[in-house]
Amino acid sequence: MAAWQADFHVLVPTQELPSDYRAQLDSVLPAGRSWSDAIEMWGSSDGDRIDVSSEPGARPEIFARFDLRQWDQDLHRRFVSFVLAIGGALQTDDGRLVGLTLSEFEAALRSSRAARFVADPGQFLEGLPRERQP
Repeated sequence: MAAWQADFHVLVPTQELPSDYRAQLDSVLPAGRSWSDAIEMWGSSDGDRIDVSSEPGARPEIFARFDLRQWDQDLHRRFVSFVLAIGGALQTDDGRLVGLTLSEFEAALRSSRAARFVADPGQFLEGLPRERQP
């Protein structure tokens, strides 16, 4: 994860995604190239990105990263619509549930570590704990 990316997990309500989930994600971000056959990717690794991973017999996992260097409200709207369409729920990387409205999702983005980094990278980095030297 780059410091400018905010991470979210989509909690999938069933063992299978809708048959048209790829087309739905194509309307959120362009299809990308994955490093693994088990992971489908939309977007780019250092920008906005959505990964879908699935293994036989396991619930699919959807992971999303948003590049906060450029605010894209239309992308945020399309993403929230996708989560609603599959009946999913949304969770921050630290486990907090996010309401599925554009305003609640954007509030979660604004309160993320990535938003603090983008607002003032120097201050953000100064606030990180330093490793103690032996």
